[in-house]
Amino acid sequence: MENAGGSYVPESVINKLNHFMIHTKVQPYGLYQPSIDATQAIEKSTCLMAEMINATHSEVVIGHCTTMNLVMLSLALKSWFMPSDEIIVTNQDHESNISPWRRLAESGQKIIEWKMNSNNAELDIAHLESLLSNKTKLVCMTHSSNIVASVNDIKKIADLVHANGALLLVDGVSYAPHHSINVKDLNVDFYVLSLYKTFGPHLGLLYVDKKHHDKLTNQSLEFMPKQYEKITTPGSPNYLRIALNPGGVNHEEAACLSGLTDYYRLLHGHHFTKNKESVFAVVEDVFKLIADHQAKLSKIFIEYINENNAIKLIGKNESDTNLRSPTFAFTLKNKLSCQDVVKALAKRNIAAQAGSFYAWRCLEALGINPYEGLARVSFAHYNTENEVHLLCQSLNEIL
Repeated sequence: MENAGGSYVPESVINKLNHFMIHTKVQPYGLYQPSIDATQAIEKSTCLMAEMINATHSEVVIGHCTTMNLVMLSLALKSWFMPSDEIIVTNQDHESNISPWRRLAESGQKIIEWKMNSNNAELDIAHLESLLSNKTKLVCMTHSSNIVASVNDIKKIADLVHANGALLLVDGVSYAPHHSINVKDLNVDFYVLSLYKTFGPHLGLLYVDKKHHDKLTNQSLEFMPKQYEKITTPGSPNYLRIALNPGGVNHEEAACLSGLTDYYRLLHGHHFTKNKESVFAVVEDVFKLIADHQAKLSKIFIEYINENNAIKLIGKNESDTNLRSPTFAFTLKNKLSCQDVVKALAKRNIAAQAGSFYAWRCLEALGINPYEGLARVSFAHYNTENEVHLLCQSLNEIL
C-alpha cells in the first residue's frame, strides 16, 4: 500500500537486468560484440521509453532520478532567462519541482507562487491566469500531487500558458503510474516521471520538446570540438541525452527498461484479442484497464473513510481516477500519531508510510505540521480488492 513511494518490478525487467550484468557488463558504444550488444540494449530501451509517452528518441533523457533531471534542466535553462523574468511554481508540488526553480532567484529571476485554494486544496486556473504576465517565462506544476492527488487539467493550462507566451513544465511522477502519458496531446514543453514508480528500476525520464533544445546549455563534460561537435550541438539527435545527463546513463538499468514495455505487451495480450504494433497504443489500452481496476480499489477505501470519523482525507472524496490518483493522504482526529498508525499497519504486514513526502510546503498550506506529517496509502494495479478490505479492517482495529 506504499506504491506512491515506489512500485514492484515485473520479471521481464529483472531478467533483462540480470542478462545485461552477466553477459554485457562492459563499456557500451565500443566495437566488440558484448559492447555492441550493450549499446543496442540501451538504445532500444531509450527508444521504447520515448514511444511510450509519444515522444521521439531525441526528446527523452533517461536520468538518475526525477530530482536530478529537474536540477539539470534548471541549470541548462538558466542562461535562457533574463533578469526580472518570472517563473511560476506551486505549493502543491513535490519539492523536486520547486527548489531548482526557486534557486534561480539568485540569478535575478522572480519566483511567483501559485497557491492552492485553502478551502479545497485545488489549484485554481483562474488564479494562475491572474499571475501570468508578459514577464512570465515558465510555469512549473504537478499533473497530480503526491499529497492532494487531484488530477490537474494540463491541456487547458497548457493552452493558457502558451497563449501568454510562456512554457509549461509538468511533474507527472504521481500521475504516470495510473495513466498513459501523451506529451504531444498534452502540449507540454517539458515533462518528468519516475520510472521506478511505473514498475521499472530507479531512474527518471525527462521529456523536452525538440523545439526548445536550443534554449539548453550543455551541463556535461567539454568535448574535443572537432570530434564531438555534431553530438554536442543543439538540434543533433543525441544532444539532449549528453547535455542534461553528466556521466551518461546508468547502463544496466537503462538496458532493462525494454522489459517494461514487454510487460505491458504481456498484459495487453492477456486482455485483448487484437495485437497492436505501436508501443503507445498498447500502453494506452493497458492503462485504461489499470484505471478501471484502481477506481474499484479507490471506491472501497473512499467508502470506508466516509464511514470513519477518525480519518480526515486530504483532497477530493472521489474514486474516479480521471479526477484523482489512487493516492490517499490523511490525518487523524484522535490522539494517535500517523507514525503510530503506519507502525501498527507494518505489524500486520501492510506497508504504508507517514511523513511530509518532500511536500512540506503543501502540508503547511493545508495547516498540517510538516514535522508531524500525515499518513499515506496508495494503490497499484497489482493490488486486489481483498487487500484494500484488509487495509480498512486493520485501520478499524488500530483506530
